[in-house]
Amino acid sequence: MHFKRIVLILLPVLIALPCSASAEEDLRTLIKAMSDRMAELGDQVKQSNRRIAELEAKLAQIQQEQTSTIAAAPSGQSPVVQATAAGAASIPTPTAEGQINSVQPVVAGDTKGTFKIPGTDTSLGFGGYVKLDANYSSISMGRDKAGDQLLVVGQIPVGNDRLGQHSKSTFHAKESRFWLKSFTPSSWGDINTFMELDFLSSPETFNYTPRLRHAYGSIGNFLAGQTWTTFLNVAAIADTQDATGPAGALLYQRQPQLRWTQPFSLAGTPMEFQAALESPRSRLWADPVLGESRDAYGFNHPNGERYPDLIARLNYNPDWGSLSLAAMARQIRYTKPASTQEAGDWGGAVSLAGKINTVGMDNLRFMLNYGNALGRYGAFNAFEDAALNANGQLQLINIYSGMVAYQHWWDKAWRSTLAYGFVSSDQPAFVVGDVTQRAQSVHANLLWSPTLQTTFGLEYIYAERERVDDQSGDLHRLQFSTRFNF
Repeated sequence: MHFKRIVLILLPVLIALPCSASAEEDLRTLIKAMSDRMAELGDQVKQSNRRIAELEAKLAQIQQEQTSTIAAAPSGQSPVVQATAAGAASIPTPTAEGQINSVQPVVAGDTKGTFKIPGTDTSLGFGGYVKLDANYSSISMGRDKAGDQLLVVGQIPVGNDRLGQHSKSTFHAKESRFWLKSFTPSSWGDINTFMELDFLSSPETFNYTPRLRHAYGSIGNFLAGQTWTTFLNVAAIADTQDATGPAGALLYQRQPQLRWTQPFSLAGTPMEFQAALESPRSRLWADPVLGESRDAYGFNHPNGERYPDLIARLNYNPDWGSLSLAAMARQIRYTKPASTQEAGDWGGAVSLAGKINTVGMDNLRFMLNYGNALGRYGAFNAFEDAALNANGQLQLINIYSGMVAYQHWWDKAWRSTLAYGFVSSDQPAFVVGDVTQRAQSVHANLLWSPTLQTTFGLEYIYAERERVDDQSGDLHRLQFSTRFNF
């Protein structure tokens, strides 16, 4: 419209100017072209107006359908995530009286992979993975044994126990996991919760009983619940397909605890001091003359632990990796039911562990552990904390264990880990039977992650176990795994 006004103003001036016949013809051609262009623009405006009207009608219809759906929902029904015309998720929020007040959009949470619960400051996230493990073992651990599904060095057959045992194939998806986490800011510090389940509770391959791995909450520097023992540096865990990892790695100790973490810095380098009270549990070998009952691993679980395990750890976190030094004090205690017989002693253990970045994304991980209270921490159900002689006297067991693993990245999608682990104990001379004296293992794998959500892996495992009678047995295993994260 502005252009037409300009043309009407300039037209008399142009006519009044002296011009040749050729110039006049050019002027007429220009005016005609401008008029045609204005007609085209007018048609485009009419089409745009019609499209806007159609979209407004469609939006009104969607809003009407959403209102009808919310009004028809039963009283007390959980909010349902819906899609608006713009494609954003929304959740109807109930009032205190239980009536739906409005539909609020779901927005991204404060941390990656979470969303805000409408009407709150809480960010909620969930995930996990589906994992299949296909194992071929050179020898079976026996009927319904966890050792056929993952490496349990204490179950490797030795001596006459190997008779009648042959190679075995085992397929299972019991390591599949599901986790749920939340984050809520507060004046006391961030309130975080985490819960994770898998299906490794029962040794039977066909039994998929859920098992609680982690269930803890934290506010600021304080943590309470079940998670990895503070004695373990999680950064030092080797990247193996087998869930228990090398012999001598502290991988199977998740237990209820109270923990305080105090961050600080030294010469500009981040550090942490952690102190924890953790759930006590004594595992004893008892002389048969005492008439004590045993568990599946040949050890007694005595009653009456009086004091929690006391653990402290110092973490050093430079740019090139992570180092930790941990110390533990435990009371190993025995009481005999329906009698006055009891025994107990305090012991300790230390652990040095870490992860050191080397070349590119390559890294070296290690754990070194020693103590006379290492016991059940040293390997998955392979060692006792103490032994009881025929007179009921208790003797603590010195245990040495360690693990070293090197991870090499061939490129961004392919990686390999070579890991070696060992564990050894100073068993008393009166301990007899199927009791482990020492064990070692080797893991070598090739893992391929074509996407962040998918990993395929092939791993070779060799493990050897030696009993207190100097007889030994070994295991060769080939494990193929698929993992799909969600």
